[in-house]
Amino acid sequence: MDKIKFKVKTEKFGDFLKKLEDLTKISPTIKLKIDNDDILIYSVLGKAAVLAFKNYMFKTSDLFEMKDELENTFDIVILEGKKFVKNLEFLQSNEKITFEISYKQNHDDDTVMDARAIQLVGGKLKINLIAGEHYEIRDMNKTSLSKGLDLKNKKWSFSIKRNDYLDIKKLSSINGTKLLNINVVKGLVKMTETSAWELEIDEIEDRNASFILNKKFLSCINDSKEEITFHIFETFMLIKDEESNLMLSFEQDWSDDDV
Repeated sequence: MDKIKFKVKTEKFGDFLKKLEDLTKISPTIKLKIDNDDILIYSVLGKAAVLAFKNYMFKTSDLFEMKDELENTFDIVILEGKKFVKNLEFLQSNEKITFEISYKQNHDDDTVMDARAIQLVGGKLKINLIAGEHYEIRDMNKTSLSKGLDLKNKKWSFSIKRNDYLDIKKLSSINGTKLLNINVVKGLVKMTETSAWELEIDEIEDRNASFILNKKFLSCINDSKEEITFHIFETFMLIKDEESNLMLSFEQDWSDDDV
C-alpha cells in the first residue's frame, strides 16, 4: 500500500473542521476528493434518490503546503464524520500538523486512488481513521456537479431576507411538525407551517407553485449573507454561495407548469 503525506496550513485547519462538521448535518458519511487544484468535500442523504446534498470546494493549496503536483485524485470516505471532527479538534492548538493518506488504486479508474486509512499528527497526538469503502457514498466529481447544478438550468428563483430566515428557523423550532410549505400565488411567495404560522418572504413574477421542505434542513443553509436565494430546478432547490452548494429535493405540485 502506498502513502502520501501533506503538511497542513494550521491557520486554515479550524475552517476545514467547521466545513466537515457542517456536512454531518446532511449525513454522517462524508467524502473528500483531493486533486492538484481543489479539495471537494460533500455529504449525501439518500441512495436510490438524492434527498439532500451539500458540498464545499476550496483550493488544495489553501489547506496543504504543496511541493509537488498531484497526478491523481485521492478519494477519502469518512463514515462517522461527527466523531472524526471531534477527534481532530484536539489537534487545533498544534503549530505543525501532517495529513497522511494510505491508498490503493481504484479498480475502475487508474487516475483515482482510494484511501484505505488516514493519519493526522500534531505534536504528541496521532488521530487514525480507517476509511470507508467507495460504494458507501455516491461518487460525484467537479465536472458532474458543475453540470448538474448549473444555474442556466434553473426554472426560477426566490429570495429570503436574512432576518426573515432567522425568524423562520425560530418559528420552526417552536412547533412540532416536520414540514414547511412554500406556496407561490400570483408571484407572492409565502412560507407556512400548517395551522401555526405564515410569513410572506418575496414577490416574484406572476407564477403559481407549491412544494414541501423538510424543516430539518434549515440548519444546513448558510445564513451569513443578507439575502438567501433559492434556485428552483425541476426536482430540487439549490442554495448556492461562493464556496458551497446545498441541494434539497422537494415534493412539488406545480399549478402552472408552463410559467
